[in-house]
Amino acid sequence: MHKQSLIYFFFFFYTEIQAGGIKGIITDTKGERLPFTSVIVKGLNSGTMANADGEYLINLKPGNYDINFQFLGYKTLTRHIVIGQDFVEMNIKMEEQTITLKEVNISSKEEDPAYTIMRKAIAKSKIHQKQVVNYQAKAYVKNSILLNKIPLVLRKDLNKQNIKEGVPFLSESVMEISYTEPNAKYTKIFGQKSTFDGISISDGFYLFDFYDPGNNRISPLSPLAFKYYKFEYEGFFEDRGLIVNKIKIIPKSYGDGVWQGTIHIIDDFWNIHSIDVETIDNGLNLKLSQYYGPIEKVWLPINQRLDFSGKLFGFDFLIKAQVNANYSAIKTNPTFVEEIKLIDETKEGKIQELLTRKTLKNSKTEELLKDQKEFSIKNLKRIMKDFEKEERVRAKEKNEDFGVISNEIIEIDPKAKNRDSTYWNSVRNIPLTAEEKESYEFGDSIKVAQVLKRDSLKRDSIRKSWQYFIMNYDFKLKNGRYLHFEPPYMPLVGLNYNSVEGIVADLGLGYKNYTFFSPRVRFKYNVYGNIRYAFEEKKVRGKLGFEFEKGPSKITFGIGKYIAQFDPNSFIFEWMNSVTTLLNEQNFLKIYDKKYINLAYTYERDPRLSLTTNLEVAERFPLENLSKIYTIKDFEKNGFSINNPPSIELGSGAFSKHTAFIWQGQVKWTPSSKIAIRNGIRKILIGKAPAITLTYKKGMIDTDFDYLSLNIKQNISLGQLGKLDYMFEVGDFLNDRKVYLMDMKHINNNYLNALQTGLFARYRLLDTRVPVEKEENISYINQYKFSTSGPYLQGHIINEFKKLLFTQASFVRIWGLKEDIFVNYLNSPSLKNYVEIGYGIDGILKALRIEAVTSYENGKYQRWGVKLGVTM
Repeated sequence: MHKQSLIYFFFFFYTEIQAGGIKGIITDTKGERLPFTSVIVKGLNSGTMANADGEYLINLKPGNYDINFQFLGYKTLTRHIVIGQDFVEMNIKMEEQTITLKEVNISSKEEDPAYTIMRKAIAKSKIHQKQVVNYQAKAYVKNSILLNKIPLVLRKDLNKQNIKEGVPFLSESVMEISYTEPNAKYTKIFGQKSTFDGISISDGFYLFDFYDPGNNRISPLSPLAFKYYKFEYEGFFEDRGLIVNKIKIIPKSYGDGVWQGTIHIIDDFWNIHSIDVETIDNGLNLKLSQYYGPIEKVWLPINQRLDFSGKLFGFDFLIKAQVNANYSAIKTNPTFVEEIKLIDETKEGKIQELLTRKTLKNSKTEELLKDQKEFSIKNLKRIMKDFEKEERVRAKEKNEDFGVISNEIIEIDPKAKNRDSTYWNSVRNIPLTAEEKESYEFGDSIKVAQVLKRDSLKRDSIRKSWQYFIMNYDFKLKNGRYLHFEPPYMPLVGLNYNSVEGIVADLGLGYKNYTFFSPRVRFKYNVYGNIRYAFEEKKVRGKLGFEFEKGPSKITFGIGKYIAQFDPNSFIFEWMNSVTTLLNEQNFLKIYDKKYINLAYTYERDPRLSLTTNLEVAERFPLENLSKIYTIKDFEKNGFSINNPPSIELGSGAFSKHTAFIWQGQVKWTPSSKIAIRNGIRKILIGKAPAITLTYKKGMIDTDFDYLSLNIKQNISLGQLGKLDYMFEVGDFLNDRKVYLMDMKHINNNYLNALQTGLFARYRLLDTRVPVEKEENISYINQYKFSTSGPYLQGHIINEFKKLLFTQASFVRIWGLKEDIFVNYLNSPSLKNYVEIGYGIDGILKALRIEAVTSYENGKYQRWGVKLGVTM
């Protein structure tokens, strides 16, 4: 395992910061240091954050300044200071904030005043989102990963890679951001520095937006907040002449997707002052603090601190992310900056508004907010809904895609990774802690050692380079292109075993101008091929492919003679089959020889709609099992199955050599989806409607069939009820005059599919065993038994509940365990009204799931079983 693969293994959250002319240590009145205190320069829209040791630093030009020091639970302190040419050292002592309770009597019949405050804050959240038209900001990002524990089996290897317990991996970035409403953001990174050269984990500017209702996590300012949270009023304090209300956030059911903690809301303005919350993410802990500051009459997040920690696959880790944004220019929308008075009619009585339904319908939002300064919560919500409709109309008139929720471009300055210490001392707003300095010293010592080793021990350097040749790898060449390599000598990678070819060595090579992590490439190409040698057959097979992609068009061309699985969509990988063949005496991989040439074209201007057409001419040859199949362990009840499996409809799977000319056309449509664009690459995020796929396939020459299918699938958030996934497919062979096994519709029923993450659309109990001829008490699993060339209807539904049985207990949810109920249905010529009903527990040890399933056919009970798989 390499440094880079481990660091990218932990999914990360992004952060930022800036620089000063004053430094010191921030403590409370008892001398205890206050980490991550916000330090804001009044009138400059800039500031910084103290480090974990309470040390702060900010670069300022000579002049007079007022500096605000802000820490949750403490009074905001303002100090006036005169800055000359030198740094001024000023240590700060902060007093605890006195929380004052308003004179309210809260009885069992009286509503907590927190609810009125939160109703107003929720009503105005849309306004706060629309206040900024554009801004420019400078940001400093500091992120770190600390491994408190490494699994014993990996510790020695990772130590060789200079990854050790207790030594943090540190990464810093300096960047400039330009934002334009509604969703355009341009980021240019001017500086990158990390413990290990070439690896950065701080390349993005990300601030949690609590004004956004949230999708995976429900914000306490979401319109649905009262379904998920209770609120308690804990008093108020004064900050810079404003009344700030302290509200406790209490989830009704703590677990994934909800927050708990404290939010501070400014009275009369009903915006966020600061927030300190935490949540659970699949059994891992996420803590978040944000501090806001007034900039051009708008309160924006200036500092953010995030801690992400937990135990995963034997690792005990802590990820820290710190963000500091200094806004250099900002333009606001005056319509949404003007003060308005909100009335909560449920508590404060009716008001005489000038608004009527007719007025609301015939007036624009800007006019309404300008003419009237007092609104009920109900009417303000209605106004903001109308404003969103107006936005859609304006977007349509400008031919803008309202479904694009973010459009981000990230550019890295060529000199970013070569900045010297002078540069970093001038831009680093947050001083490094002792541990962070140690991290850089550790990284520097490694770099020196590597240079010495390279100069004096070249043989060792060559030996070390072999680590890149043990797995599939992309080598970057001097011309900026990439050489892809798949080793034919590594067991379960390119070296495998099956019942037809015996031991096979498969060499894969490719040449391309991009990788998954590459920035946007206008014209992509990939030339790839495989050479495969079967030792028992003494045969060589090979294939060659070409891919060209520019804009919305992609062309693929392939030619070769190579093995193919009867089910082209099978999830039976060769390494899986090698393991089951050698260790369990079960050969699931069913293959035939194919000499082919194919051509495919895909047009996808938008990921919500794509068109694909494919042509293939192929000679298809049958293959048989070897006369002697080797196995490490012999199982009395297991047996090797024939390579050309039978099916109920087709009978024997044996076939003769033939030629097939197959044309396929496919349309994929995902209407009403939300799109995120990053460096020109579009990605579907959420869809209000299902994804629909229409497929037509025509077989000619020695085959003769017409196949048509319609597939519908969707993921739906059900709020407190959890989330629902479903997939339905209906299809038929309109003409089935000549259909071979590889052309049939195959039913997904192999238990090996349980090893595939996220694959819920499968049948659990159809892997029935078939007797082996002339062998008593021996049987094999035939996954092609129910393949069909007739009409069929299949459906799969799974609902993951927030609370069901065991998950009623909060500690079970905190562990990351989830419960689900699923139903599978199939109706085909060979299986009438087949139903499976099951219950599953997911997230066991963060990786496994267990299921209990029963099956029925035509309403009659068939059997039950217990299945083990990986987490969905």
